Amino acid sequence: MESENFTQNDFGPVLDSLDGIRRAEMPAFFYTRLQARLEKQTTREGAFWKILAKPAFSILTLSLLVVLNVAAIRFFTRNQQASDTKQTSAIQKFANEYDLGITSVYAENSDK
Repeated sequence: MESENFTQNDFGPVLDSLDGIRRAEMPAFFYTRLQARLEKQTTREGAFWKILAKPAFSILTLSLLVVLNVAAIRFFTRNQQASDTKQTSAIQKFANEYDLGITSVYAENSDK
């Protein structure tokens, strides 16, 4: 409400206080130092991605992944074959032990 009561005379002291103001000055080479600091920061952050973007690194990574996948596939197929062989031999041993061989009716009739 007091703002309504201001007159031209009230603005005089406020405007007079602005008489001593000067334009702000930057230290010497401020812009150059700021620009160098920003470039240094971006090169630090970008260095990791620059290494990843190189073709040699990409080829090395892909070849390593292929080798690991091939090794894993061979390992699991060998284990699967070994377990199949063990399971088959266990079943055959059980069948031989209890004389449970596969016989065909036709094979018995052909003997006569």
